[in-house]
Amino acid sequence: MNIRPTIAHLYQERVRLSGDGVSYYYPENGRYSPVTWNQAYQTINELALGMWEMGLRHGDRVAVVSNSRHEWSTIDQAGLSFGGVVVGIYPTTVTEQVAYILSHSEARIVFLEDNYQLTRLAAVLPTLPALETIVLIDPSGAAAGNWLTLDDVRQRGRGLLAAQPDLRQQTLEAVQPDDIAALVYTSGTTGLPKGVVLRHRNLFSVCQSVDEYLGLNHGETGVVFLPMAHILQRVNMYLGVYGNIIGYYAADMLKVMETVQAAQPGTFSGVPRVFEKIHARIMAGVAQSPPNRQKIFHGALAAGVARSRYLQNGDAVPLLLRLKYGLYDRLVWQKLRHAIFGRNTRYLTSGAAPISKELLAFFHAMGLTIIEGYGLTETSSPITLNHPNRFKFGTVGPALPGSAVKIGDDGEILLKGPGVFDGYYKNPEATAAAFTEDGWFRSGDIGELDGDGFLRITDRKKNLLITAAGKNIAPAPIENQMMNSPFISQALVLGDRRKYLVALLTLDGEAMGQWCEQQGKGALSLAEMAADAEVQGLIGAVVAEVNGRLASYETIKQFRILPEEFSVANGTLTPSLKLIRKPVEQKYQHLLDEMYG
Repeated sequence: MNIRPTIAHLYQERVRLSGDGVSYYYPENGRYSPVTWNQAYQTINELALGMWEMGLRHGDRVAVVSNSRHEWSTIDQAGLSFGGVVVGIYPTTVTEQVAYILSHSEARIVFLEDNYQLTRLAAVLPTLPALETIVLIDPSGAAAGNWLTLDDVRQRGRGLLAAQPDLRQQTLEAVQPDDIAALVYTSGTTGLPKGVVLRHRNLFSVCQSVDEYLGLNHGETGVVFLPMAHILQRVNMYLGVYGNIIGYYAADMLKVMETVQAAQPGTFSGVPRVFEKIHARIMAGVAQSPPNRQKIFHGALAAGVARSRYLQNGDAVPLLLRLKYGLYDRLVWQKLRHAIFGRNTRYLTSGAAPISKELLAFFHAMGLTIIEGYGLTETSSPITLNHPNRFKFGTVGPALPGSAVKIGDDGEILLKGPGVFDGYYKNPEATAAAFTEDGWFRSGDIGELDGDGFLRITDRKKNLLITAAGKNIAPAPIENQMMNSPFISQALVLGDRRKYLVALLTLDGEAMGQWCEQQGKGALSLAEMAADAEVQGLIGAVVAEVNGRLASYETIKQFRILPEEFSVANGTLTPSLKLIRKPVEQKYQHLLDEMYG
């Protein structure tokens, strides 16, 4: 696009090009209601001028504490359009960290999702000296107090727009590519979260690079359900503006696949856990099918995997295999694809965490390529990406156009590109430590590049385990192999400075529940399953199978099944669903003591 490279000007240009077309659908009274680009822009303009009327100016911080919903995106665009800096905060972030982020960012206004957020933050909000205004997105059930509604802010904006009709364009024209667009606070797996400074040019450049690399299909649909406080969903929203992608907002995480069926998306972007759940559900359904249907499915899977190998190697698929796969596709795969993802899905994308090669091969056998990419908050999300027609499973693809990757002497992945940030907010020490002397960003990940420039992530630099025997072991590949089982939802391998490796495992409640029913055990809780001898034997067999594929020093010598899953609520996952190793070790120290005698 030949426009000033800011997200504010990008949105204005999309409205000019597609004004009367549908921008997004949002859930309302059991259906999905459409909103055009013109209608959305009217709301954005009113909110922007409403904030301006309240005294917010270019560079001021606008915070949002909410689940993903269409109002989140509207507030984001309104803030960006007058030069505001939007600070997204996960709604599951503990109160103390919300207070820290609001204080550290010096937010002057905060948009809270509902009365729950207002109530839980009631004690800390009055202590923040910079915070002047609280706005409730959904005010239902909230007692009268010192807060406004979105309609209140819009009404102020309408009044200012009527009095000064030129002000809206004047505020937008003041927005420049080097202006800060967002402060995205890292999840804080250790210490306090750091505020990543992302500028308009960073975010705009990623949209340009992805469009140049993939070729966005203008006018197709997508599904919005990942947390908008996370950079992955945030950039996906801007890509939707760049490529005129019509978004369908999921009502909640439990209704994502229902929303997929309504949207019939061209592509579907998820995190590995979403695809793991889909795979587990498919395999559980197969296990409950009559023997003849199971035989057909496994025949389809064998043909799909064989075909996948040829395609991965860039070789022609033999005629007999093509014919066999075509038959199985009509009998099995096409029905599954349509039932799960709809009729229009061309490919899937996965990010935010590693996904196993076995899972990639399964979906490829189904006829859907999952393209894995790599990026961090500090790179404005993707900086490498596989392509639907040029990919290597087990890698995260080559660098996007305009970006570069190299491997440091210690194996660390080093990055450069227009999407890479230039510092942490008010933290010069952390900023200096994040870059090499010649300006490469230190990712903190360990990896390798192949001869074609495809990047393979082997582990987090700080997660490498060094056993008492001096063996360096990357736990992630071992954990992923165990999580390939439909019965294991999460795995944590431990053993740093120890004589051998051990694992803490959690159960997939749905798959294990079906297995227990088949075994005549009835409905058991996760804790009851974890204590059951037959369940332990089943999981032990999975661990033994994985051990059979590992070097002796990599094998799991002991494991324990936990009575609950890792979660944000119990303090073992960050809001972006990354495992926090130290709290897990502390919480289950008694189990580690058992396993190490």
